[in-house]
Amino acid sequence: MQLFAYNPIGQPDELLVWVGVLDIATPPEVTFTIGAETIKPLPGCTAFEPLGDGVCDKLGRALNHRAIFRLPWPATDTRFTLHVSAGNQTVSLSSRRIPAQLPSKGRDSFNLLLSSCYYQPNDKSLPLSRLIDNIKPSPDFTLLAGDQVYLDLPSSQNLPQKKHELARVLGKKYQTNWFSAHLQQPGLADVLRHGPVLCVPDDHEYWNNFPLSQVQLNNTHWEKDRNNWRDLAKQLYERYQMSPAQCDGYFRQDIAPLSMLFLDGRTWRDETGVQMFNDATHIAIDQWAQDLIARKKNNLPAVGLLSSGQALLIEKPGRWSRKLADMEMPNYNDFAVLTSALARLFALDIPMLYVTGDVHWGRIVEGKNPRGKTIFYEVIASPSRLIDTVITDQINWAKEMWRDAKGKGKDFPLHPEAPPHLSDIKLANLALSSVHRQQGDHVALLRFHAIPGGLEFSVDYICTDADEKKRREHSSTQGPFKLLSL
Repeated sequence: MQLFAYNPIGQPDELLVWVGVLDIATPPEVTFTIGAETIKPLPGCTAFEPLGDGVCDKLGRALNHRAIFRLPWPATDTRFTLHVSAGNQTVSLSSRRIPAQLPSKGRDSFNLLLSSCYYQPNDKSLPLSRLIDNIKPSPDFTLLAGDQVYLDLPSSQNLPQKKHELARVLGKKYQTNWFSAHLQQPGLADVLRHGPVLCVPDDHEYWNNFPLSQVQLNNTHWEKDRNNWRDLAKQLYERYQMSPAQCDGYFRQDIAPLSMLFLDGRTWRDETGVQMFNDATHIAIDQWAQDLIARKKNNLPAVGLLSSGQALLIEKPGRWSRKLADMEMPNYNDFAVLTSALARLFALDIPMLYVTGDVHWGRIVEGKNPRGKTIFYEVIASPSRLIDTVITDQINWAKEMWRDAKGKGKDFPLHPEAPPHLSDIKLANLALSSVHRQQGDHVALLRFHAIPGGLEFSVDYICTDADEKKRREHSSTQGPFKLLSL
């Protein structure tokens, strides 16, 4: 049997523990301890259910399962270690209850780790988890902002068309990442075990440019095959990544004066560009904006944070790009739900921060209103481990050999660069400018403090390349930046 556990984000009053077991038809009883104290789960826990990978024994019984348990939070505001035991195995995770308010200056910051686009086959020489373990200060909240798995890669793979066989192939990719510690190989296990963790899906949780068919992916050419893949991928995402607190398509967490809203902009997408968010998410966006406005009217500082699986400030792909590359948020009609909510906030001098990944480069963009007040930032961190791209990689290596011959080689020849200009990007009436661009494999740590009238944050861009020299040269702290509503 293999055992793994992590702490997905939950509602403020619940400590959630995801427990997964592999290679056993009847999962054993699970016990939880903190120190010498046994912790009893609260009512309302889910029973073990199959992970959805189709792996069964000779009797047809599922062998791989997961359950989510609700525990009471321990009476401490510091990080603690929880031991999870099942059968003859024990694993440990750590967590810390998210505070109701941001700490003030002079106290330890609230720290949000932002990571996305993790391609496990390229995490060999120095595992990402080892680098994240050494981040100081330690993260209080981990946001994995999409592409935690690449179900569609490598693009040359010959995916089976039979649904039960496809389930096994796709499920194996999740097992490699989630149970990596037991397998003694790189993966996400040692990243996930420092909770709370929130996972936001993007296209590679399904396939590139989901739900549109892709030329290079045979299993997307026919509707039946797409439906099989979609159903299996959705189930795997729900069983591995999705907290019950996200089941409506979004997650809301307030840490005064910060109000955070995390959106699933991928699972409910249509192929025509009409809707990327479900109806419940549309309502949640409006309610989030109304609550921020109410705080401002009550003379309380109010700052919003939004996150989804794609960049907010991105050019709208044209007719062919949106089919062959990826549909971006501006391609969808209900992108206007977001932008109109932001325009309402900006008109009342309520600032906002947007965080995401996806694009394989990092950056910080600053937005000022017509009076010159800074009212918006976008922070992107991507990738933590870059994918392989057939043909494009070979072309880039050839170009790099030519540059090396002239003594002008690049540190990251396979990584794209963030666009230097935003002249074609519009958001309300803001003047936008890039204040930092990041290249290469990296993650970001956002450190928050409450200040009078709003908040202050800094961004530690942490290069995760295996080369120590590159890590030193391409890691930096940006900020502090201020967002004030009063």
